[in-house]
Parts: sequence; structure tokens; C-alpha cells
Amino acid sequence: MKIKSIHSRLLTWLTIPLGLVSFLAFLIIFFLLSRNVNQHFDNALLVAEKGMEERLYVKDGVLRFALPHFGIDIQTSGGEGSVFFSVEDGNKRRLVGHEDIPKPHTTKERMFYNTMYADQEVRALYVKYEMYRNTKVYNATIIVAETLEERRALINEILLITIGITFLIVFIAIIASIFAVKKGIEPLVNLQYFIKQRDIHDLTPIEEEVPQEVDSLIKSINNLFIKLKNSFLHVENFNADVSHQLRTPLCELKVLIETDKLLKSSPNKNQYLNIIDGMAHTTQQLLLAAKTNPDAFDRDWFKPLNLSELCQKVAKEKVPFIHENGFEFAYEVSENIWINGGPIVLQELLSNLIDNAIKYAIDEDKKPIGTITLSLLQKDDAIILSVEDEGYGIPNEYLLNIYDRFFRLDTRKEGSGLGLGIVKQIAELHRALVKIENKKPQGLKVSIIFKS
Repeated sequence: MKIKSIHSRLLTWLTIPLGLVSFLAFLIIFFLLSRNVNQHFDNALLVAEKGMEERLYVKDGVLRFALPHFGIDIQTSGGEGSVFFSVEDGNKRRLVGHEDIPKPHTTKERMFYNTMYADQEVRALYVKYEMYRNTKVYNATIIVAETLEERRALINEILLITIGITFLIVFIAIIASIFAVKKGIEPLVNLQYFIKQRDIHDLTPIEEEVPQEVDSLIKSINNLFIKLKNSFLHVENFNADVSHQLRTPLCELKVLIETDKLLKSSPNKNQYLNIIDGMAHTTQQLLLAAKTNPDAFDRDWFKPLNLSELCQKVAKEKVPFIHENGFEFAYEVSENIWINGGPIVLQELLSNLIDNAIKYAIDEDKKPIGTITLSLLQKDDAIILSVEDEGYGIPNEYLLNIYDRFFRLDTRKEGSGLGLGIVKQIAELHRALVKIENKKPQGLKVSIIFKS
């Protein structure tokens, strides 16, 4: 099952807790701000109430209030709020202030409460005050109230500043988290890029510097590479042993048929020899197909190779056989063209292409047609190795099946049907393309296109 990338998971698990902590911090700050601002304004109401207490006096046995030049100065008021007050004596006679200011439901000696007055929500302070004069107690009730605009405006202002600072901190933290995560997983990204660039058949150990957390994983992968490499080497040795063990009895059987006195004059002798040659050729092709299987081939054997010299070597070996079969041969190879590859398998590739041309570039009477051409040239960023004949080519409807194992255009002709499939496998080992095209007026050209 595919899961999110480490990068996404880290960012998710960093940003979610950060968001929750920021939200919780915002709530705490809001609560503390509201409490402190309200406490500040409540203290201002207390100061105003104390000032009103100082203006109470007794004259002629009656509680009075010193009214001249009286004004309530709320230290926190910026002019946006309204202040209301009321002073009553023990007989509920209003001495000064506004009428009908609501009183709290429970009348303690001193308490703050919220209520509505003059269609406005107000915060009020209710105080029961006692004054002692000449052993007599005089009671008074003082109410000081202020509308909430000022304190709410202050809370909102501080709150907006807090929100701005919080978002700035969160934004900086997210940017820092993204950068930290990117730098933290950079070795893993480099390892991923390195592995992607490796060839699928490259079994050399991974030597990239990696974090300790994945070091054991890389060691396990390298151990697996070693086991695979040893397994491929075992398969290769097994193929070589099988090839030797199969060819030896076939060669012995061929020698026995050629030297047997009873078969010496037999009209079936040549047929038997052809069958044995066909079996030997098929065996060789099967083993070559197994050896060049891209999933089991060790590309460590590849090395810088002068492809021009390899073409020259194959041409010298094949020219007598080509002329023996009645073909002309053209050699058009540029000098000193180098690639990275395996000389043995590339030699088999060229041999298969030339053998196919000899086998199929014939007419109905099995007579050779024209010239077989071996060419090698470098064009722009490509190296093109081609074998071209002047036979009848391949019908277009068979071009898609031409690489299938044991597929043969003409079952009457000798062959294993493995040649072009092996050619394609060897080309893929060298990261090359195979291009087959029918020439005009007739002929077939098979090109192997290597990257320069």
C-alpha cells in the first residue's frame, strides 16, 4: 500500500501540533487579556466609587452629598464610553445621580455586575456604605456604572495585535519547518535520485552517504545485490557447463556419423549431419538467449570497446562464409568509434545479423540475391551499426512479431527463430534501439542505434 512521502508526513505532523498549540495559546491569551482589561476597568470604577464616598457628609442629622464641582473621572475612559452613577441614603432617597439604575439581584456589601441601562450594556459597581457620626450609623448605597465600549475596543485592539503576532510566528515556524524538513531529508532525496539514475541491471553496492536510520537498510540492499550477483554468476557458469556438455556429445555424434562405414554411403548421411548441426545451433542460441537475459546479465563485464575493430574482426571471420554462399560483401565502417559494452555478446549480435541475411536474402531457387553490407557510422549523438541485404525483406504484418521467440517467416528454412530476439536482448543490455526497415526497391536493413 502506497503511503504519503516522508516530506508530507513530517510537515503534517509539524504543522498540525503547531496549529493546535497556536490556537490554544490564542485562547489563553484572549482569556488573560479579557480578565486583565476588565480588572483594570473595574479598578477604575472602584477609584470613582471611593471618590464618591469621600463626598458624603452629615448635616443636621441628615446624610448629604457634596455636589458642587463634582465630576467622575474614569481613568480608563477615552471618551467613547458613558458613565452613570447614583447615591441613595438608607431610606432609598436619591441624593445625587441618575435615576433607576438597576441594582443586583443579591445585594452584598460590594459587588460588580453587568446589566442594561439606557438601552446599553453596562458594567456596574454596587457598594453599601456606612458612615458613623456621633454614635449614629448612616447608611448609603452607591452605584457607579460604565458602558462597555471602551473596554471592548481595548480588548479588540490588543486581540488584533495578538492575532497578527501569532500568525506571524506561525508563518515563520512553518517556513522554518519546511526548510528544516527539506534539509533533514535531503540525504534521502539524494539517495532516491542516485538509485533512479542507476541502470536496472547495475548490481554494484550503493555507496551514497545516508543517515544512520537508513544505513541498515542500505546494507541489507547491498547484501541482496551481492547474493543476486553470485546467483547470476552461478547461472552463467551453469549455462557454460550445459553448453559444453551438450555440444560435446553432438560433436561426437557428428564424428561417428561421418566415420561410420555403414553410413558413409547412406543417402541420409547429409540429412543426419544437417539435423545435428541444427541441434547444435539451436542449443547455442538457447544458451546465448539465457546468457543475455537482461534480468540476469551482469553489466560489470562491460568496458570501453572499439566497435570499429570489433566489426573488422567479425567481417574477417564472416567474409569467407559470405562468399561461399554466393553473396558480395560491402564494408562501410568508420574508424575509432567507441562504446561501453561487452565484446563477446556484441560479436554474437553481429554474427546473428549476418547469418540472418545469408539465410533469408535468397530467391525461390535458394540462390543468393545481391550484396550484404556491414556499416558503422556516428551521426550527431547516435552510433548506428547496420547490416543490410538485398533480399525480399519482411512483410509489414510480421514486423511486430519478428522478435518473438521461435518465430520464423519460412519454416522450410533452417533456423531456431531466436536470432532477432537475441539481437534485441543484447541491444537492450547496451541501452540501444533496434530498428528494422524494408528498403526500396527491395532489401532489409537492421540497425542498432547506440547512444554516443
